[in-house]
Amino acid sequence: MRSLALLLPLAVGCAKAPRLGSVPADQAVLATTPGLAHLAEQLPPDGPRTVEALVRSGRWDFKGPPDPSAWFAAEATGESAAIENGVELKVLTYNTGLLDRQYFGGEAVMPEVPHRATWLPETLLSTGQWDVLLLQEVWEWDQVDRFAQAAQKYGYVWYAGSKKAHVQHGLLMLVKKELVGEDGDRTEVQFDAQRKIERWPGPNIKRGYLTWSFTHAPTGRPVRIATAHPQAFPQFWQVRTLQARQLALDLAASPDDTTVVLGIDLNAGPYYPKDSFGIYHGKPMTGWWRNSLTYPLIRHYGGLTDAQGVRGLAGDVAAMEALPPFTEQWLEVPLGGVCAAMPPVFTGTDCNPQYAHNYIGEEYPARLDYVFTRAPEGSLRVVEAGRVYDAPVALGSREMVPSDHYGVAAVLELALAPGVVPPAETVPAEAAPAETVPAETVPDETVPAEAVPEEAAPAETVPAEAAPEETAPAPSAGE
Repeated sequence: MRSLALLLPLAVGCAKAPRLGSVPADQAVLATTPGLAHLAEQLPPDGPRTVEALVRSGRWDFKGPPDPSAWFAAEATGESAAIENGVELKVLTYNTGLLDRQYFGGEAVMPEVPHRATWLPETLLSTGQWDVLLLQEVWEWDQVDRFAQAAQKYGYVWYAGSKKAHVQHGLLMLVKKELVGEDGDRTEVQFDAQRKIERWPGPNIKRGYLTWSFTHAPTGRPVRIATAHPQAFPQFWQVRTLQARQLALDLAASPDDTTVVLGIDLNAGPYYPKDSFGIYHGKPMTGWWRNSLTYPLIRHYGGLTDAQGVRGLAGDVAAMEALPPFTEQWLEVPLGGVCAAMPPVFTGTDCNPQYAHNYIGEEYPARLDYVFTRAPEGSLRVVEAGRVYDAPVALGSREMVPSDHYGVAAVLELALAPGVVPPAETVPAEAAPAETVPAETVPDETVPAEAVPEEAAPAETVPAEAAPEETAPAPSAGE
């Protein structure tokens, strides 16, 4: 099934990260920069004052939890007016959790991988519900082949990067074939900053991102989609933030007329009430306040908007504050028994049995997965956004939650590009006024079916400085 991908021109990229401190966004003053002021409020008087200083040095601590509530409230526009002649684009970002590998001294095995890998492509593509799918943790090439078969069957084209690098980053993008007009560059980048133990002796993971540029056929707008899966675990906030910076600067360099859509498992939430939460290998899991840095910084560097946040649908702070205190009961009972009372915010949570299988009681639940956008002013509207695939569905003959993460979907509305004429409205036949024709003038002929012109089918288109290496915790199961 590789032939379907080969309909599209391959362009493998290598976007090296600019040196930390070399771009204007590095010099932004935290206290006066929208989206970063809440970080400055919790830093000590002698703490870092610029983004560069914050990212470069680890010799500081937050006084309390950086709270983004004021920022979120300021940017939440709620439901906005429809765009005239706008066209909907339905986007899914989803960490499919298909990691099942043995490695030297250990294993990284998610639940039910063979069964889920067999049935997920059919489940995600057969309904045609999604125009764009931005997937993470589709690790093996035979898993890609299954998606390729389903893509050909249901009218999608796809990009998974090169065979060699794909098995290290596990990323995959699919787009409805009819939506791809003029095709552009596709890039595959592995981050400069890496936690090298994940590659060796770990399960051969070298994280990165994919991008794909094309003209959105219905609107004529240039679009650039991307998917990414940066570093997990709060201890490695600096590696993850450098990775996020590299990706975001690349996306920010897109042409000004381009609509950017990023689907990402960021492995970080925007807010954590306590700095210590969870138990990992018998020790408290700490560093959650620093873990919250990646979310505002990827948005800062990329000029990105959170699809859920702009609609006022994020809910991170309220959901986090509603959690009961962590006790050892959490090691046995998901979220201490409050799952039924929690709002649909967290995408990584012990309330999901697939997630609890590997991580119960180890981590904060959080909103880890996002649809981020960047578009010319007035050209994009978020119609709705929220969590999906958060309940059991039929996978073959069995019902289960499809992955250890819940998905996030966004319905976006795109304006027509300048100069693009909206399609003419068709007047329903029954609404057209009937003409009175004298009976004798009606020709007694039937037009052959082959003489009726058919509508033409659309044409087929085919290191920033790496953070110091740390050795614990052990290589992740690909969170």
